[in-house]
Parts: sequence; C-alpha cells; structure tokens
Amino acid sequence: IERIKMKNIIEIDAKLEKKNKYFIKGIYLDILYSVVISLVIVGICSFSNPSFFFFDDAQSEFLPYFRSVGKIWVKGEIPFIVKNTIMGQNQMIDIHRAMFLPQNILLSILSLKISSFRTISRLIAFTNLTLMAFFSLKIGEALNLKKKIGIILALLFCINPIFIYIHLPSWWNGAASQVWFVGAFASIIMLRNRFCIKYLIFNIFTVLSLLSIGWSHAAIFYMFVAIFFVVEKFICKQYKELIIFMMVSLGIILIAFNVYSEYIISLNLFDRQKGFGNFGNFLSPNFNQIFMTFNPVYYSFMNRYGGYFITYIPMAYSSVYILILLCYQKTSWKQFFADRNIKFIFGLLLVAFILSQTPSQFGQVRYPFRFLPFFSQMLIIFSIYGIEKSELEFSKFRNVVFIGILLISSLLAFFSVEIEHWKILKVNVVYIILSISYVYVIYKYKKVDFLYSIFYTIFMLLLMLFIQKDLNGILSFPGVPDSSNRISFKNNFSKNGYLLSLTNGNEKKEEIEDLHSAQFLLYNIKSVNGYTPIGNKKLSELLDATLSHGFFNEVSTVDRLSGKFDNVCYFDLMNIDSIAIKKEKLTEEMKNKLIGCGYNEKTVENPEVLYYIKDQKNIGNVSYVSNGISVNKQTADRANLEKYQISSTSNGFMILSKPYWRGYRAYVNRKKVNISDEKGLLKLDNIPKGLNNATLEIKYFPASWRVTLWLGLLGIIEIIAVLVYFNKKKYFD
Repeated sequence: IERIKMKNIIEIDAKLEKKNKYFIKGIYLDILYSVVISLVIVGICSFSNPSFFFFDDAQSEFLPYFRSVGKIWVKGEIPFIVKNTIMGQNQMIDIHRAMFLPQNILLSILSLKISSFRTISRLIAFTNLTLMAFFSLKIGEALNLKKKIGIILALLFCINPIFIYIHLPSWWNGAASQVWFVGAFASIIMLRNRFCIKYLIFNIFTVLSLLSIGWSHAAIFYMFVAIFFVVEKFICKQYKELIIFMMVSLGIILIAFNVYSEYIISLNLFDRQKGFGNFGNFLSPNFNQIFMTFNPVYYSFMNRYGGYFITYIPMAYSSVYILILLCYQKTSWKQFFADRNIKFIFGLLLVAFILSQTPSQFGQVRYPFRFLPFFSQMLIIFSIYGIEKSELEFSKFRNVVFIGILLISSLLAFFSVEIEHWKILKVNVVYIILSISYVYVIYKYKKVDFLYSIFYTIFMLLLMLFIQKDLNGILSFPGVPDSSNRISFKNNFSKNGYLLSLTNGNEKKEEIEDLHSAQFLLYNIKSVNGYTPIGNKKLSELLDATLSHGFFNEVSTVDRLSGKFDNVCYFDLMNIDSIAIKKEKLTEEMKNKLIGCGYNEKTVENPEVLYYIKDQKNIGNVSYVSNGISVNKQTADRANLEKYQISSTSNGFMILSKPYWRGYRAYVNRKKVNISDEKGLLKLDNIPKGLNNATLEIKYFPASWRVTLWLGLLGIIEIIAVLVYFNKKKYFD
C-alpha cells in the first residue's frame, strides 16, 4: 500500500511539474508573439509618419508630466506635486496621469534618459501594444481557442482604430486603461474557466492597475463585467466562488480608493464641466458608424473641436469576422446562444453598445465614443469565438448576401465622404477583393487559415493608414520638436519666478513663447501655464483660461492679476517675473496695468511678441508676508516639502505662489499653522510673533490618506486572509 501511495504521489508530482513547465513555456511564447505583433504595428505606423505616436495631449500634457514625475521618483520622493507649474500641479487631483501605474513609473524614469521625444512615444506605444497583445492571447487561451486563432484575436485588438489612432498617439492614459481593462477581462474569463488562486492573483493585479489609471470609462465597463460574473456564479449556485470573488473585490476597492480619495474630497474645488445632456452631440458616435463596424474605411461626420467634420477614422471598426459569422454560421441561433461564453460576451456587447450611446456629458463621464473600444473588443471576441466554435455553411445564397452587404457598405462609404471619392472607391475595391478572397480561403480549407488571416488583418491596417496616415487633422498637432535641444532659450528671462505666457502658443515651436499648456515642463521652464481638465475653481478667479489646455483670455487675465491685495498686485503674489504676450492682443489699458504692477517692456527678435519682465526678489515660493514678518532663507526645496527660516515681531500671515489644496499642512517650530486660500493661492494665517530664525515647514500629503491608507492596509490584509483561509480549506484547484 505504501509503495502504491508513493507511486501515485510521484506520478502526481510529475504531472504538476510537466503542467508548470508547459505554463511557463506558454508565457514565454505569448510574450514573444506579443513583442512581434507590437514591433510590426509600431514599425508600420512609424513608417506612415515618424511622429505617429506623438500628437496632441502626448505633447501638451503626458510627456511633460511623465518627465517631471520621473525626476521626482528618481529622487526617492512621491510625485504628488510638480512644482514647476501652477496649472495642473497636483497629481492627486489630476489622477488620469496614472502616476502609480507600474509601467508609468518605469517609463517616466526612462524618459529622463531618452532625448528623442519620438523615441519615448514609440517606447510607450510598444509597451502598451505588447501588454494588449499578451492579455488578448490570454483571453484566447481561457476560451480554449487555438493559439493561431488567439494571435489573430490579439492582432485585431491591437489595430482597433480608437486605440491605435487616438489613445496611443495622444491619450496615453486612455491607451493604458484599455490595455489593463483587457488584462482584467482576461482574468475574469480565466476565473470562469478555472477558479484558482493563481487567476485570482492575476485579477487583483490587473484590476488594481486598471483602477490606478483613473480613466472612468474602463472602470465602469469592468464593473459590468464583474457584475455579469457574480450573477453567473449566483445562477450556477457556485456560492463559495461568489463569496471569495466578492471579498477579494472588496479588498481591491479598499486599496484602490487611495487613488480617488483626494479627488473625491476636493470636488467642490474643481472648475470642471459636469451635468447631463447631449451638448451638440459632442464626440458622440452615430448609429451608422457602429452599424458599419465591419468596414475599415467607412467614415462619418462627428462634432469635435471646431464643429462637425468628417472623421477619417472608422470609429467602430472591429473586423469583417462578424459579417462572416452572421452570413455563414450554420448552427441554429438557439443552439448558438446556448453556449455560456456566447451568452456572457453577447450581454457585455449590448452593454458596451448602450454605453456608447449615452449623452455627451453624463456627470463625471464624458465623450461616449470612449466606450467604443470596449464594444469593438467584445465584438471581436464574439465573432472570432463564434466562428471557431460553430459550423460554417457555404451556399450560393449566403455568398450573395455576403457580397451584397460588402458592395452596399462600400457604396455607402463612397457616398458619405465630401472629398477624395476616387481614393475611397479604390480602397473599397481592394477591401472587397480581399474579403471575398478571404472567405474563399476559409471555404477551401474548411477553417480560418492562419497566414492569410494575418495578411488580411495587417492589410486592413494599411488600408486605414492609406486614407488617414496619422492623427493630424483629427486632433491638434502642437508640433513640438523631436528633442529639447531644438528650441531657443534666449527669451527665458525668468530667474526665480514663474513665466506667464499669454501667447497661447504657435504651430511652429522655435522660441519659448511658441509653447503652450505643459510643454514648458519639457524644457525645465518654471511657468504658470500647465494642463488640467480638472481646474481649480478659486484659482480661476485670477486666471481666465479656457479648456484643459490652458488657452488664456489675455485681457481678463491681465485685468484680474493686476488687481491688488494690500497694495500688491496678484502678479506678485503668483511670483510672475516674466510675461509673454502677442502685440496684436495688447491694448493700451493692458500696458498701463502691467507697467502699474512694476513690469518693464522688453522687445525681442520675434516681431509679433512683447515681453514684460520684473525682478522678483522673493525667497522660494513665499510671495507675500505681512508687516513684522521676514523670511531669512529657504533651507529645503523638495517636491512635497519646503522649509524656511523666518522671524517675526508681530502676529501675521504669509502667501505663497502655490495653488491651495486640502493636503497642505504648515508648521512653525512643529506647531501647526492654519491654512486658507487667497483666490486659490496658499495662505498661512496665524504666524505668531516673537520668532527668531524659526523653522517653517510646508508639507503636502493627501489629506484623505490619513484615513484611506488604513483602509488600503485593511484591504491587503483581507485579501491575504481570504486567499490563505480558502487555500487551507483546499477549495482552490
């Protein structure tokens, strides 16, 4: 008996070892496939345009802040505050920059070592594409698809038009959120296939990464995925699995709440548009865009910045596979929908479609076209899985329907555009020939041929790029030079203070006045200008800037900043020592106000621009002290901490050129000082008298974290306890 037991144990150990070796080998192969897919796509898109992955917000916000937070991480600090800007300074408020996402921490540090902006953007695109492909392969594996079919699925995920045209080149946080949603979704599919501790840990990691990004659309759609999973477990009476998943999910929420807590407690300070309604159907996809999801060159009008324009990006394009499934699927639809995976995915497909039709402004959620990538992903899985698991039937009637739909869709694509009809016609002819040939190959070999599928899918990407080679013309292209040494600094007159550029930038970037938004951070220029879609309601009393990009109304901004507090201009309270403004925008009244605040006019080589400069003698960020208080010197100047030596002969207050947020605390000789705001600027109220070289400390630490960090710790303990307890009970596989 003992020999039999020992033999069984050895056999089990051998099987487990073999299974683990296969699992590890599978991961290595999936990484290899993912890297190849990413390199191919990055190469094709970069050939289309060397700056393909570096447009709009990538230049105006994400790369500048990436580099800024990278510098802070390298110093061993947490980048709560980016000090070289006023607008968008607080990273805990502008959470969409995802500074806690592991890949962003690494990439932000790497961005310090890479001089070429294009190279950084390609590296970020490559990283996101590799992760997207890897997670897609895991979905295919969990659905028991053949590896070759999984590769086709991954390639289709990676060439989603919104992902590749808009998120990867511009909205880097949108790309990351879409990637980590796919990872979180893969973990759910894996758990449906086999509920084990390994896949639960994968779920914890991917969902925490997803929630750390702060992209509401991905979080909302994952919520529906989790609800579907819970309902399915309840219906199947798998109550233990249901309880474990819900307890683990509770722990994830407690941990991730730290990312959102400061945002939540500061809602009353935000100067952000909110409400409910279709305001001009702004960035809302129409039904025919979604209906034509199988045609890669169907374009439609959309209301975007500047009005209604034809949008040469096929917003809802997924692949022709859905058309193949609908036309050639032989199994009865009742039997087809009896498959548990089909029902699960189809339900999510309907949810994604409904979300893509929500109002243009839906509380804190904006722009419903951001839900389209999730609709596309569900449609890809639905069609690929459906074709693989169904029997296909080819007949004359079915062929006529398939070809007829292709012809009609191409005709409608031809009719929908304003210009370049001949170009659209040629592309659609190629598309029809390729699609019919592809169906013939499936018919001939009685299966989805791998090589032709790869060729066909890549050719769809080439057709899209032939019509619209990059994002230029769809979103703005600020035109930042490829590296920081290609711009002149001769007009950088600021010394210790901030530059305020009221030029709103130029298309061509040669001088510092040609920059806008957070681009000044790329060149280590300390400026008021920045980027924040959140805003600061109180700071808006001084800075009249529209949109998140920070385009200024020059007249009202000068008027507000020339107002006085205790006979001192707000220009001085904000520590502005250099102002750039276009001559055509400058009025006599504005000149008088600038001169009245002590600024001197300075001409530069650029004939369209004037500078106004002033020698501010502030120490650090202390821009105003009341009578009887003096600042002797600054002793520490770190990201979240400033120290000064101060003296006082009477009680008073101080104002700093820092935006007010709730996380600030001030101490004089370790005794707390009350903090308030003066039109959005930080004000220290009760500075006591009788100080002699006393130490003033000004710290930033998220106010909410004093509670939520404990909740996060509780979440970690709860997750570990749940996994350990149920593992000991031998409930997991």
